[in-house]
Amino acid sequence: MLSCLLILAFAAGTASAQTFQNAPTTTVLWAGVNDVTVSGPGGVTLPTSGVIVAGTAHSKYRNPTDNVQFLPDGVTPNPNFGTLICEDKFLDDGVTPNPAFGTCLPVRHLWYGDAINGLCRVDPEIDATLATPVNGFGAWNVNALACVISINKLALAPGQITMDVQNNLMYLTNNSRIGAGIARVIYHPDGDNGQGMTDLINITSMIGTQAGRNAFGGCPQLKDPKTGNPVPQIPDAAAMGPDGNLYTGQIRDGAILRFINAANFNPATDCPNAGDTGQSPTSKIQIPILAHDELFGSGHTFGLGWIGHTLIGADNIAPWVEFNADQCLTPANGNTTCGNPVVGGSPIPNEILASAAGAPQGGLASDAQYPFFPGNAVYVASFPNLTRVTNILSATQMTANLVYGGSFSFLTGVTPDPLDPANATVYAEDDATQGGINGTGRIWRISPVAQALAPPAAPAITAPVAGPNSGQVTVNWTPIVNGQPTTQYVVEIFLASPVGGPPTDTGTSATFGAPATSGVVTGLTAGTGYQFEVQACNSVGCSVFSAASPVATPFTATAPATPTNVVGVNAGDGSTVAVAWTEPSNNHSAVLSSAISTFNGATLVSTTTVIGAGTGGSVTGLACGPTTSYTFSVTATNSIGTSAASAPSAPVPNPCATAADVSASETVQANSNAGAQVTYTITIHNNGPAVAPSVGFSDTLPAGYVSSTFSQGICTGTQTLTTFNCALGAIPVAGTATVTVTVLLPTSQTGSFTNAATVTVTDPNNLVSDPNTANNTFSATTTVSQSTCNASAADIQVTGSSNNGNPTHGSPVTFTWQIKNGTGSINAGCVNFQAVTTAPSGASLTQNSFTTTQGTCSISGNIVSCSLGAINGGGAATITVQATASNAEPANSYTTTGSASQVNGSDPNTANNQFTVSIGAQ
Repeated sequence: MLSCLLILAFAAGTASAQTFQNAPTTTVLWAGVNDVTVSGPGGVTLPTSGVIVAGTAHSKYRNPTDNVQFLPDGVTPNPNFGTLICEDKFLDDGVTPNPAFGTCLPVRHLWYGDAINGLCRVDPEIDATLATPVNGFGAWNVNALACVISINKLALAPGQITMDVQNNLMYLTNNSRIGAGIARVIYHPDGDNGQGMTDLINITSMIGTQAGRNAFGGCPQLKDPKTGNPVPQIPDAAAMGPDGNLYTGQIRDGAILRFINAANFNPATDCPNAGDTGQSPTSKIQIPILAHDELFGSGHTFGLGWIGHTLIGADNIAPWVEFNADQCLTPANGNTTCGNPVVGGSPIPNEILASAAGAPQGGLASDAQYPFFPGNAVYVASFPNLTRVTNILSATQMTANLVYGGSFSFLTGVTPDPLDPANATVYAEDDATQGGINGTGRIWRISPVAQALAPPAAPAITAPVAGPNSGQVTVNWTPIVNGQPTTQYVVEIFLASPVGGPPTDTGTSATFGAPATSGVVTGLTAGTGYQFEVQACNSVGCSVFSAASPVATPFTATAPATPTNVVGVNAGDGSTVAVAWTEPSNNHSAVLSSAISTFNGATLVSTTTVIGAGTGGSVTGLACGPTTSYTFSVTATNSIGTSAASAPSAPVPNPCATAADVSASETVQANSNAGAQVTYTITIHNNGPAVAPSVGFSDTLPAGYVSSTFSQGICTGTQTLTTFNCALGAIPVAGTATVTVTVLLPTSQTGSFTNAATVTVTDPNNLVSDPNTANNTFSATTTVSQSTCNASAADIQVTGSSNNGNPTHGSPVTFTWQIKNGTGSINAGCVNFQAVTTAPSGASLTQNSFTTTQGTCSISGNIVSCSLGAINGGGAATITVQATASNAEPANSYTTTGSASQVNGSDPNTANNQFTVSIGAQ
């Protein structure tokens, strides 16, 4: 479909106006099926807002001139998105690359959330040029082998997905009924032979939502500071902020959560207390913003997106904006929540486009990609219509493209391509049945129609800020999008008139590459007032200059003032003292580091460096004793120099710690079936203040031992017996050890199975003991129902893959099998699996070892056989088998065929019960 060009402007005063335009676009069916009643179901169901990320394999389609690096100043280029200087991967060093293998730019793939398959990759690469099939299907499709279908054995129902490209981390919201929460997924650009693959095993559950049982895992629920209800109830929105923190929202609550330093967030140590309202500036999970419709109840959030420092959200009424949202609940705004005045703070976020893009429950996303591109446009999905919003200068001043790309049946998500911010391609996801029928989802590609190249629009300049260093001013502007590319911004420098007349042009300027929205102008005279104008340029020409900015006066920076009020507090562990101080002034240059000098009397013991502008740090490794004490002095350093040393603190005694409060907890799935395997997860934590020298426990299991894992020390158990013991060794203060133990439930017994044990602390030197044994006993109970070996009609699905499609003879290759119950409402009982290898005459493919997430397996000849027990509806079992191709020559094809079935029952689709993986060997 091609929409015609029509531009309409409705002015609401010179300072407040909304511009509506309908730019020409081309929309094609990209993936999924156009009409399920004609062509039958496709591979896409209820698709959600996703991300576009690169692998490491060379693309055969991308042109290096198309790959502009969108980097803010000071950010290290990411090789996944930069022009790669490389040779073809099939050539030895020193051999000239063959241009037939394409450019050295990487492949890029769309990853999205699918109601059936979970977090999935679409193949082939999005930059491929494929003919659209004539049978009603899109030319691209889901790669089921690249999907993450469950977390903690609970099926995924993803919402919005966001990406931290620099750290190769995906964050996804899971709004399934029993496993809702927020997860961090590791992305490997070099996985799947460079196409890119997620880590299917090491997935971090950051926060769960099930009160009392928290099935998804991670941190417990926080409370909405306005309503007191727990959030998130059904998380559906996620976006990386410009501050490197993760922001998330929920379908049934307007509280926006912020995960501080999401890449390093550790649920074992960083969780707030259960029921926390997220209002502390020091918490690792905060609630800095309340969405607009919290004014009318508990609120809703269906999507989040950033443009620079402005956060845009979608609620049940209309989109809303919060300017400088990354400053909410920080010292920059007085540690105040932005949102409803009931909890204090600034006014609630401003609604926008209520009459044009109302009730955007289909989702919302921007084209920002942290940390390489700050965002240029936001896309709002209001079920049948998509709205593109740019140039957001205020709550009433912006540009909107209504019915962008045409009308759709029922939008469920939108994924912008961040590669070209001025003319972005957008992938609109919809599903005519809203997920009611599997395989009716579609992904449409909306491409802007090329227009005659012209200069970009003039930016809107905002107030400049003196600094950050001597003779510098930071100039800020907002790009105005007119559909034309911008390559650079030119900032003209003026002397401000001392009598209020027009400024004087200095004849000098500074240039900054697009898509920067600010730049630091250097070489200015301290104490002199300056004004600035900015213009946008591309290969055709430049815009007119903006209006002159307000006056900014650069300063002269000096070394920091001397820190004061130095105090030390003993941590109680016999080796650590926390030191804090006050920094009166950084003298116009940011503090880069501070140094804590530790003294025992007049003797300097150590110097501890604290990086950044912090006013606190910990000194560790101190000696302890009944009469030992220390004093502390602090200096601060900026780019100009180092302050004088502070006065010493008062002496801080440091007696030796003799108490290690060790606690333990245990979790297990709430329900299971007779004859199935059940895994108990045991977490042991040392609350301090001393190191626990030796920690262990003895456990009499409620059923026969199958297997165990442990993060440290050693655990022992004997197959089929109920004795299980662990010697975990030392656990440091705030340290945690994790043990899992799997048992096989009897086939003839039902009811409650409880595993209970007690952790103990011992010290060979008899110095450290546990003062609080009340928290040393742990237990967990699962309710066991009648065996599901009775007949059922579950759809058993088998998929497989190998980690090396062409190994050398004699080298190992790993096959991964996934056996899934594709019928979400029916449990499959007593599932059996076999993997059979075949090889050419005179050769062999030997299966040597295996692992399985449930059940038991054995190897006999060229066959791996597994009894997996029950697989709940929507759940899956994963089996990995390591094999070796014989040293037979010549190179030839080897195959492994996996098949699965139930002991009893029928399968409505036996065509997917078997899967064959072929490899070559050389």
